Amino acid sequence: MPDRKIYTLSKVTKAISKVIDEYCNKPIWIKAEIVKLNYYIQSGHCYPDLVEKVDGKVIAEIRGNIWKDTYQRVKVRFKSVVGEDLGDNMTVVFLAMVKFHSIHGLALNIIDIDPNYTLGELARQKAETIEKLKEEKIFDLNKATILAIVPKTIAIISVSTSKGYNDFIDVIDKNPWNYKFHYLLFPAVLQGERAVSTITSQLERIKKFTHVFDAVTIIRGGGGDVGLSSYNDYHLAKTIATFPIPVLTGIGHSTNETVTEMVSFRSFITPTKMGEYLIQQYHNYHVPLKEQMEKINNNIKWLFERQKSIIKESARLFSSLSSRIFDQQRTSINQVPITIANYSNSLIMNEKNELKANANTIHHSTDRFIQVQFHSIIQTINNMINANNSILANEKKNLFDCQKDITNHTPRLLEQAKLNIRLNDEKIQILSPHNILKRGYSITRLNGKAIRFYYDAEMGDQIESEVFESTIKSRIEKITRKNN
Repeated sequence: MPDRKIYTLSKVTKAISKVIDEYCNKPIWIKAEIVKLNYYIQSGHCYPDLVEKVDGKVIAEIRGNIWKDTYQRVKVRFKSVVGEDLGDNMTVVFLAMVKFHSIHGLALNIIDIDPNYTLGELARQKAETIEKLKEEKIFDLNKATILAIVPKTIAIISVSTSKGYNDFIDVIDKNPWNYKFHYLLFPAVLQGERAVSTITSQLERIKKFTHVFDAVTIIRGGGGDVGLSSYNDYHLAKTIATFPIPVLTGIGHSTNETVTEMVSFRSFITPTKMGEYLIQQYHNYHVPLKEQMEKINNNIKWLFERQKSIIKESARLFSSLSSRIFDQQRTSINQVPITIANYSNSLIMNEKNELKANANTIHHSTDRFIQVQFHSIIQTINNMINANNSILANEKKNLFDCQKDITNHTPRLLEQAKLNIRLNDEKIQILSPHNILKRGYSITRLNGKAIRFYYDAEMGDQIESEVFESTIKSRIEKITRKNN
């Protein structure tokens, strides 16, 4: 078409730029969310992606520019007020001018950022998180869990290269009491946009092994109050609050307590303090236990000493009584031959006296009997001599028989007495120790004392055995007790 007017692209972009410069030449305050900061180290500039969301849906989006000098100034001020570096996923209020570039297009040149708004926004998010957890009645759930008396198996969420983690390990591994802890590291990002997702993910992994662990520790490697906003996140705080075993936090700051720390079983200013707490729990159990063990050992030692004293005294009394009994028995045994000899002599003398008395009795009885009989016969003869010679002959015969009886009776009494003496003498010979040894018996002595029972001697003792006309020395190799 010949009347058609055609503009070059550069003229159009210049026109747009002119219009924007004419009508948008004043800086204005804008609220937006920095999705990604896009900081370039080489140039020092930032090109943040700015969005506005409603119910999580992006309804507006534009690119921003923060030039190097502005960024350095804003960064220092923002961190001093908010306590964190300017970064991704932050809602901010900033002063900017709308600019259009022929090549780079439309953008907002950010001149300044109000850190107080961001600080208030973070505080609002923190308050909302606390209120929501309390409404759901889960705020104090983890505090109600029970920590093991000796919490020695620990799941650690941290980074192996972080100073806080290494400080914690040094404290529990190098404790002066040599308490042994078992721990396993579950690595996670502890700052920035990925902190919430990685910590929550590791907590879900640990939840499958809660029967193994006594507690979970979340250890951040220092950094003061910087980067704490993620620890106010509702989802992370809820995961910790509802965790089935105690969660201990050592975020590593001294002010501005986060929601994560509030809902945890116990929070600590530093990982070092957390390690000292675990050692103290160990110590609270170990010290009373050690004291009780020492008390038991002392009581046992006292009982042993007391029993030893009683046994020693019993042994002394037993030894004294045994010695006295052995002395009495030895004296009795030594008196046996004398007693037997005295008894034998007495018995022989009694038998001799009895025999002599019997002989005298027999002699006197015989004489009296003869005299009586003789007088009786004489009298009878005198009375009958004149009566009948036949009677005289019979009386003579009776006299002869009487004399014969007397003659026969006397030797028999003498033989009986001799027999009694001989039997008594044989009894004496049988009871003699000399004859007892001769029959195969022996007397065994230890240190001159006769051994009567198995416990009178011990293995290895040298003993003497007295046999017939000999003494045998030997050593005990075995003691066998006969069961009755």
